[in-house]
Amino acid sequence: MGHMKKLIGLFVCLFVFAGVAAAHEGSLDLTSGSVSCKGVSLWQDGGYRVSGRCDGLVYPYETMYNKYVLWGKTVDRGEIVRIAEIDRGYFSGNITSTFEAMYVTAEKDGLVRKPSDKQIVAGKVTPFSFDKSQATVAPIVKETTATVQPKTATVGTVVGKIVSSLFVIILVIVVLVIGASLIFRSRGSVSA
Repeated sequence: MGHMKKLIGLFVCLFVFAGVAAAHEGSLDLTSGSVSCKGVSLWQDGGYRVSGRCDGLVYPYETMYNKYVLWGKTVDRGEIVRIAEIDRGYFSGNITSTFEAMYVTAEKDGLVRKPSDKQIVAGKVTPFSFDKSQATVAPIVKETTATVQPKTATVGTVVGKIVSSLFVIILVIVVLVIGASLIFRSRGSVSA
């Protein structure tokens, strides 16, 4: 009976730990009235890689507060840990501990170790859902191929093009002959 309790306790701990680890790999949605930060948190190389973009940040926030920093609150100690500075709305950084909440604060310096009291927005990570019953499927688009019929020239159009080309050629020759004859006549009358 004692072994059964330990085994059940172990399974409960594993389930809770697996839920905690999975809860920090997902999409970020930090939103307040005028500021919205969207991003993603992925487990990579022994830590969480957090990247995304914020919209609606005003530069400077106040006279001395002209930087924004993204923070994460760790699960194990409840500490607030700096993840990254937000540069022109974009952020990308790492946090090694599992975290439960995220904050954006306005700061005097982008490399501070503790957040100021100027909190702009806060939120949590929404875990990715791999439930296939909730998956949306893109509609299948059937390709349609249009067949292009080559233009077939009728005998009348071919003959018409030939006749019009000959007419243009004859007209050019006549203009050249008349022009040459006028030039030679004018020269002949001068020399005589």
